[in-house]
Amino acid sequence: MEKVLEKLRKLEGKEIEPNILKMTLNKFDFSQIDYMSYLQGRELDEYFRVVIMDGPIRVFLTVWPAQHQLVPHQHNNFWGYIAVLKGLLTETSFVFDPEDNKLSCHPPKSFRKGEVIFEPLNVIHHLQNPSPSKPLVTVHFYYPAVYNYDGVMIFDIRNRRLAELNEKAPAVSWEHPADYYRRVEENAFDVVNLW
Repeated sequence: MEKVLEKLRKLEGKEIEPNILKMTLNKFDFSQIDYMSYLQGRELDEYFRVVIMDGPIRVFLTVWPAQHQLVPHQHNNFWGYIAVLKGLLTETSFVFDPEDNKLSCHPPKSFRKGEVIFEPLNVIHHLQNPSPSKPLVTVHFYYPAVYNYDGVMIFDIRNRRLAELNEKAPAVSWEHPADYYRRVEENAFDVVNLW
């Protein structure tokens, strides 16, 4: 992992856009990356993140226990890449049309150890570890390095709710106190499956 971080540090002061970061990451085989020393001997049975670099790209490892998932959310102020280091990651992407109040759902895609996923600006997606018994480990590369969840929308598919987080929110979640949301809308959309 240290060689990856060295390459990323060399981007300091340069204009960073998705293709530059992609070309840098493509130089590495993420199925062979040694990352365990960054997890400080922790067990892989709980969800947690470990920031390993904070500029010019924010890099962090994420451990996903069996069947852990994030709520569907939008990246409105950052973009990046995810590399799968261990296990299987499933991503479902969506398109939200606020004029028609429709949330269109694309078929899920699965990514295996060594594969890299692009997360464009404004993507709406749901990430999860689909395994019933095995952990997932991913490494995330986000730009800009300093970001927060202010203005990020989250979606509750089952209850058709959407919320917009504010600067207090430390993560994408429906479990925050009420003052961590800029707004919450009930019956905010209908779901349309595109598969």
